[in-house]
Amino acid sequence: MASLAPCPTPPSSEVDTWAAWSRDDLLHQRVLTLHRRHAFKCALETGTWKGHTTVALAQVFPTVYTIEIDDERFEANQARLASYPNVTALHGPSPQVMLKLIDHLEYPLFVFLDAHWEADWPLRDELKILLSVRRPKLILIHDFKVPGRDFGYDRYGEQECSLEYIGDLLPHDECRYTFNSHAAPHSERRGALFIEHLMEPDAVSP
Repeated sequence: MASLAPCPTPPSSEVDTWAAWSRDDLLHQRVLTLHRRHAFKCALETGTWKGHTTVALAQVFPTVYTIEIDDERFEANQARLASYPNVTALHGPSPQVMLKLIDHLEYPLFVFLDAHWEADWPLRDELKILLSVRRPKLILIHDFKVPGRDFGYDRYGEQECSLEYIGDLLPHDECRYTFNSHAAPHSERRGALFIEHLMEPDAVSP
């Protein structure tokens, strides 16, 4: 059963984002640029892990929800995330939690999907839930295979985290997508896919 763990105390003044986005400052700057452009009202993250990117999101977006399935990691994050009252941490499998949360999200919505690290990937189920809501959102999938680049991406056996894995789910008359083309030299150099869903209908190509 998913559980709710709101963060009640005021944020600290520390700079606490050094490892966000796998230490990729360029990806962080792109997210900031997108937020200035679209004024997202809410952010949703799957795969809290150690909370580095969660903290970066909390310093940008007015409301942040983050979902973590691992019991120990969820508990370990509570003290750190308690410094950010705009963060609500949720515990459980991300698709199950998202189904309960979906009616409480605000749009335009920013989504960071980073929970695909175990053998049982939730990515396709996450996308089905998100894309079923026909409201403007931007979905960023991390650890994604970028064609023509040597960025790292997730892979389990023969399955790659790639367009071949999720492309059939995208409503192409409602979406457009781009990849990251550069990564900060000191970063872990991970690939990323940006999916704009109904963000700018006049600019979306079929």
